[in-house]
Amino acid sequence: MAQRDSRHHHANRRRKLELQNSSRAQKNAELEERTPLKGYEALYEISRSGRVFSLKTRAVLVGGYHHSPFLRITVNGAVVTLSKEKALAESWAAAEKDA
Repeated sequence: MAQRDSRHHHANRRRKLELQNSSRAQKNAELEERTPLKGYEALYEISRSGRVFSLKTRAVLVGGYHHSPFLRITVNGAVVTLSKEKALAESWAAAEKDA
């Protein structure tokens, strides 16, 4: 009779799969279509889902809550709070106007 895998084996395997899937999801998020954030074009880009990408650090900003109605970005050391809905609408409207 074959020996059963231990619960530790299953836990380690699950952790490994979660780590692989999380990095894959992060790469997909970084490949999302983005447009410059209206008013902060030289610093940030925003995706249609509301994720903000920093041009300085070349990374997606880690925001508070995913469903938060606000975006918080840093400009010259000061924290700026923007309405996510308004920022999305203005940024993508400007992008479609330019296209």
